[in-house]
Amino acid sequence: MVTLLSGLGCRSSRPAPPDAASGPGAASARVDPPREPIPLRAPTADTGPSTVGITVRPVPGPGAVVTVPAASFALGSTPGDPGRDPAVEADLVRVQLPAFTIDALPYPNDPAQPATRGLTREAAERACGERGRRLCSELEWERACKGPGGAMYPGGNAWGGALCTQGELGRCASAEGALALGTRLAEWTRDDIDARAIIRGAAATAVGTLHRCAARRTALASQAGLELAFRCCGGAPAPAATYPREVSRRPFREEPMTAAQVSAIVAGVPELERLRLREGLAMFLPAAINEVMNHGATSVDLHPEFTITVNPVRWSPTFGEDILVLGARSRVGSWVAALWVLPDGRYRHASSFLLQGDTVAIALAFGEARREVVWSSCWNCGGEHGAASYTDDNRVLIVQR
Repeated sequence: MVTLLSGLGCRSSRPAPPDAASGPGAASARVDPPREPIPLRAPTADTGPSTVGITVRPVPGPGAVVTVPAASFALGSTPGDPGRDPAVEADLVRVQLPAFTIDALPYPNDPAQPATRGLTREAAERACGERGRRLCSELEWERACKGPGGAMYPGGNAWGGALCTQGELGRCASAEGALALGTRLAEWTRDDIDARAIIRGAAATAVGTLHRCAARRTALASQAGLELAFRCCGGAPAPAATYPREVSRRPFREEPMTAAQVSAIVAGVPELERLRLREGLAMFLPAAINEVMNHGATSVDLHPEFTITVNPVRWSPTFGEDILVLGARSRVGSWVAALWVLPDGRYRHASSFLLQGDTVAIALAFGEARREVVWSSCWNCGGEHGAASYTDDNRVLIVQR
């Protein structure tokens, strides 16, 4: 019997155009109608609203600022998070920031006035400067959003939907006390990537995953009329506190492991432990490749376009992603699993496939197709075979073909 188990594992969203740009330093030219900034990658579907753990705070008076204490925090997101863009979001890199202050609300930081929007970033910087403050860095923005507990969204670990985008401003406050932090409008930051300005947060109508504290998008810093707000920060900017850049990895790397090493990995992944995959776990010996190929009356030499292995494969299907694909057998049958590699030595379930009650040999194969790793128990014959495929919405699916 074949059992398919796939998923994202544990855990762990355009407003009406303004009449005109407003506030100090308002741009003289405007784009009509205002446009949303450009995502670094198309967002995934909304994960749906939730009211679980949503933080609510009293709305402060005009000019209120929030003091964010010095702290080390995990920058970026966990591999496998819904909506995560692995090419531009750090893998929970620890960053130390000094104490700083951040406006409680977007400029003009007055709950009785609408947020100023439609300015260029330079005009936004100038407006903050006229108040003796500065435009926030993206690291400060993320730190104020996540708070000391590393929340995924402003207000908690779940997106609050309409609770965050409508009604009282005190809803979905960050743990540090910042209100409407990217829940109703995206916001400028002072940082850049590839000659484009980094923005954080999203419009009220954007999909929920764009409101994640770690989500990064870009816009042209010189463009006026965008549906962008901003807020000001105070305190000396952190020296050398810049967002880390992803490194380039080869698409496929064989990674030999012993049964004991794989068993230890499986034991730390709840989705696999429930299948008792480590009971009697054994890795396939090199001779298993011949068994798989001979079932198909062929040989490895006839398929030079593929590298065929029984070793686990470290797989980077897209820039910034790092996934471990492994095949083994246990008392419940032979199986293939794909696990996101986390930065702290742990792994997170991405997808798995179990040939229940069948302990046939399985080999993995990879070639020019970067976004898939093929698995087979019988090459070019009627046996079980399929692939681990990387989808456009950054998921991994192990399927039978």
